[in-house]
Amino acid sequence: MESLKVTLHEAAEAVPSQQVTRDANFTVTVDASDGRKITLRKPGVLAQFKMIEMLGNEAASNQVFVNMVLPVMFVAAIDGEEISRITTRIQLDALIQRLDDAGVEAVMMGVPMHFGSPADPAATKAAVKN
Repeated sequence: MESLKVTLHEAAEAVPSQQVTRDANFTVTVDASDGRKITLRKPGVLAQFKMIEMLGNEAASNQVFVNMVLPVMFVAAIDGEEISRITTRIQLDALIQRLDDAGVEAVMMGVPMHFGSPADPAATKAAVKN
């Protein structure tokens, strides 16, 4: 497996109220094996809840599917082109198709490496407390 090239983008140290803003704006760019640069940003808690709601009960109760989809919600840009927040299943499917194998692989490696596991309840609980 090829190594993952990453570019971090973060601001200097900040006071607590600025830290919240900084964390919300933190991005990391990962290189897909096909040469595309994919920028990742953690979706807010509301976006994650909305994603589960958008998937519907049957898909949302499928933990394997949710674990595959949640990292895709981190995609903020592809080759510098902003990606709008996913609000429909059609948009989700279109983004997955656009990412293709190389992009999905980069996202699946980049999200846990830089943001922790998005489906890890302990990590989510800790992030909410901070």
